[in-house]
Amino acid sequence: MKTQRLQIPGGMQDTLPGECHAKREMEAMLRALFGLHGYAEIETPILEYYDALDDETYGYRPEHVWKTFDRAGRILAVRPDSTIPAVRLATGALSGWPLPLRLCYLQSATEYEQDALSMLCEQAQAGVELMGESAPESDAEVISLAVEALRKAGLKSFQVELGQAGFFTGFMREAGLTEEQIAVMRRLTEEKNTLGIQLYLRESAVSEDIAARLMRLPRLYGGVEVLDEAESLTAAPACREALQNLRQVIEALKAFGCGDIAVDLGMVHTAGYYTGSIFNILTGEVGQPLVSGGRYDRLPALYGRAMPAVGFALRLKLLMIALERQGASFVPPVPQRLIAFDPGCQARAAACATALRGKGVSAVLAYGITRREAAARIAAGQALSGLYVSTAGVEELKEVDPDA
Repeated sequence: MKTQRLQIPGGMQDTLPGECHAKREMEAMLRALFGLHGYAEIETPILEYYDALDDETYGYRPEHVWKTFDRAGRILAVRPDSTIPAVRLATGALSGWPLPLRLCYLQSATEYEQDALSMLCEQAQAGVELMGESAPESDAEVISLAVEALRKAGLKSFQVELGQAGFFTGFMREAGLTEEQIAVMRRLTEEKNTLGIQLYLRESAVSEDIAARLMRLPRLYGGVEVLDEAESLTAAPACREALQNLRQVIEALKAFGCGDIAVDLGMVHTAGYYTGSIFNILTGEVGQPLVSGGRYDRLPALYGRAMPAVGFALRLKLLMIALERQGASFVPPVPQRLIAFDPGCQARAAACATALRGKGVSAVLAYGITRREAAARIAAGQALSGLYVSTAGVEELKEVDPDA
């Protein structure tokens, strides 16, 4: 057991002073940004009843969820995302609130690593949920807010990729696949695993014509011309409706200043509750989406309050990694004033520090060091400037010769 004292569980990570300071500043920026757009902050418990997640609808397989037990032996789940808790809150404690609801959060979510690209189990997330609006413009509002958040964070380059969960579901059902088969195809398609799709369809005894059309799904990536190609693959009304919706969302995004959009109809998201437009925002600096989100119109009804909904979650840790790889530096802040003092002058030094802090100036006391040692600390960057308190008064350390 002693060997584990300096270790942390796999998939977890400490946040060091410089990074933590930058993270808190980013959180403050995002909190203010979401507020300016009318989103009210919520916070949900880290633990939820597992029964609230244990359903194929949500896409959280048992092996992906961290679990524990309460005193009555009921299974609890560590929050794997914040959308489901937000829906629970909106249909419960906020059931009397008028629609639309604009909610936001800054909190962690935890899942077991699912693949080789999953660096962390715990992810600090910032996200919004817009409930009660169904217009394509509301999808565009949410996507454009995610774009604005990344720009304000200082990210230099990224790509928005837009998909449609309804197109995938309609295509699968037109092919006659069962819900279990659709779940497998969702995973394989999200992974762009064309060989896996080919082998699975062969084992599922799907006709050659249907298999050939389904095999093109992961390759439906590019500009708006992809929508025309997708229309040639299926005549299912649900698919045509989904593609028309996507055209409307893309047009609405232009009005929000987000015209550079890639279409990826092979994007499906592993969480099964999405029903309409879905999106990822990626950057070349990391191998996972910085932002994921989409429309989940049927989920609130499962909790007792039918209403359309759309939202996103931004992964703060991945964003900070991307920013660092683009040249950002996360340096811990240093005190503005270092205060050293002669023996017997601690009370006067403490009063000096208190006065400075009252003016909003950060000040730290240095115990048992000389003028020279204090000046050396300032020269080493441990403080911006300093004072030395003696029986003769208060001196500016920057005027003290460190060799004196």
